[in-house]
Amino acid sequence: MAGAGGQRCRGCGQPLSRYNDTGQCSVCLTSRRGTPSLVQPIPPGLWFRPEMRTALSEWDWSAVLTLVVTATGISQLDLASLTGFSQPHVSRLMKGTAKCFDIRAINRMVDGLGAPRSFAGLAPIAAIDGVTVALNPSEKVDPMHRRVLLTTSFALPIAAVLGTDVQSSVVTQGHARKIRSLLPELYSLDDQAGGTPVSDVTQWCLREVDALLQNAEYSEAVGQDLQLAYGELAEMAGWLDFDAGRVSSAQHYFGEALRAAQLADDLNLEVLVLASMIMLARHRGRPREAVQLAQLAQRRARGWGSPRLMSLLAAREATAWAQAGDASAAQSAMARALHTFEPNRSDVDPVWLSFYTAAELTAQQASVSTYLERPAQAATQLRRVVQSLEPHYTRNHALYTARLALAHLADGDDRQACRTLVPALREFTSIRSGRAAAHLCECLAALRHSRTTESRDLIEQATALDLVDTA
Repeated sequence: MAGAGGQRCRGCGQPLSRYNDTGQCSVCLTSRRGTPSLVQPIPPGLWFRPEMRTALSEWDWSAVLTLVVTATGISQLDLASLTGFSQPHVSRLMKGTAKCFDIRAINRMVDGLGAPRSFAGLAPIAAIDGVTVALNPSEKVDPMHRRVLLTTSFALPIAAVLGTDVQSSVVTQGHARKIRSLLPELYSLDDQAGGTPVSDVTQWCLREVDALLQNAEYSEAVGQDLQLAYGELAEMAGWLDFDAGRVSSAQHYFGEALRAAQLADDLNLEVLVLASMIMLARHRGRPREAVQLAQLAQRRARGWGSPRLMSLLAAREATAWAQAGDASAAQSAMARALHTFEPNRSDVDPVWLSFYTAAELTAQQASVSTYLERPAQAATQLRRVVQSLEPHYTRNHALYTARLALAHLADGDDRQACRTLVPALREFTSIRSGRAAAHLCECLAALRHSRTTESRDLIEQATALDLVDTA
């Protein structure tokens, strides 16, 4: 419906479609682009400044455009001419009140300004597309999803193994170990955001490793390493689906990972899978099953498991006992977890255990307190957790902040719950954790019935950030 919004082309005055955000009709836009530009070219050296490269890599268009204007003095109208956006939209981008995550618009921005495409991650996307990790051109991509897709260390080691034909691939020990080396980076990205974004690439890698297992040529020793790689990726896929709230899919992947661990005869992977299955059983409301899984994991780790690993398994057993309503058993298992815990990381700790810090142990104590209906104690413990988490654990900071707010609500303190959530609201816009979103949703739903000014302000801020629908 042309002109429904009252817009007119700033070039010829013709009515514009309400879906046109350029400020010009197609005729004027084509004509303008076809004429020599009066805008001075942006000095190439500007793109190589550290602050500019950082802004481009993060798709921080407010910083990119501000740096261009500061360095060259060109106007917003000139920027509009270069990029094809309207001047008002350029203004909103510079102020940070508008965002640009649509891949087509990003191409237009980068190419219009003349910035190196690789600095904004556009060339690596094309390269990854050649090995099957593709972006739908019409898809709107959030920053975390984009960052995962551009992390070529996921795709390229596997692509190097595959070559052009899986059927004729010969996999060496070095290839298999390169694939397994992807896991630490996956863990790191999971700590930052969790959920669906990392899951997509993990599942792609898993399918490719499965194709190697079924079709490639390899020795028995390499086959064991590939089976381990498959199991580790399957466990990671299960964990990410669990974090995103996809319980049935998580259960499937954990089953695959446990089978791979047994085929590879690897106790470390088996214990990792069992540790994750404890969380899934608790989530499904099966605490006695979670207790049995925790006890099985401790038996399988006996004799070789590091103190921190044994502490984690005991802590998860304690939480399962608390969910089952057995306070005595929960306190006994937690006492073992506290006694065994070693605060300093050791060479004998599995790589995946890096998340288990003193803060995480305290979070386990808070879970026990919550299940045993001791909200004031849980709030005290969770406050310590939130204050002591390392900065890169963005997902967990949001998760535990929401849990802290829930503890305050359970203790009847609506105002303190609001004061807890407000500073962390923006964190929920950058993570993709189903668990964190569910806790936030629970908080917001409870606070809708509160009559305090703080609760109304919180709901308004959450609505403005689109967190109400997201949660």
